[in-house]
Parts: sequence; C-alpha cells; structure tokens
Amino acid sequence: MTFDDVVGNRSDYKDGDCYRQYCQKIIEAMGIRNVRDCIPFSEEELREAYKEDEHFNNLSKQKWDAAAGFDTGRKGDRCRFIGSRLTRLYWDKLRVNQFSCSEGVCILKECARMTLQRTEGRQ
Repeated sequence: MTFDDVVGNRSDYKDGDCYRQYCQKIIEAMGIRNVRDCIPFSEEELREAYKEDEHFNNLSKQKWDAAAGFDTGRKGDRCRFIGSRLTRLYWDKLRVNQFSCSEGVCILKECARMTLQRTEGRQ
C-alpha cells in the first residue's frame, strides 16, 4: 500500500503547495506528535536553520535520510533501506509498505515546519 492509497493521489491537491498539503495529510493521519518524535534535530536547531532556509537544506542530509529510514552513504552514492521509527509508523498507523527516502524526508521536513508554525503561533 502507498501513501496515495491512504490520503489520495497527490495530483488531487490543486494549489501550488500541493505536495506540502499531501505531506500534511500523511502527518495528520499518523499524528503530528508521533512524526515530530522522529525528527533528528531539536526544535532550537530547526528554528535557527529555518531562519536561513525554510526547506532545512542547511541541516545534515545524512541525518534526514537516516530518520527517513535510509542510509545514503557519506557521499550520497548509495541508498539502502535501514528502517527507522518513522518507517514503523507508516506500517503501524497507515499500513503503508511502499515508500521512498525522499517521501520520508519531505514528511519530516513538513512536520518540522508545522511544529515551528504551531510553536510560533503560541508565543
């Protein structure tokens, strides 16, 4: 089963932020707190990184990949499934068993943005 089977095809989301909405639906289905616990960076690290890049590309790619359940090697020259807390959530919460490293990283990064926005909204 894929994420499309659970939350609908990503092409069903109409505006320019369609992939972000798609990831948000996945996060909501698994529970934002559950996904947030899989993010490999502290909220402070995320906040500082976000100031410079809302896509968090200034944080370690290897850490994002590992949290998404993949070892991409030091040079990014391979991609091997290693599993992670996040990939266990896919199965436990959604019964999803077909996914990519990039999907996982996007889900984690979107959850990081959502977390920061909620935290900022409370201040």
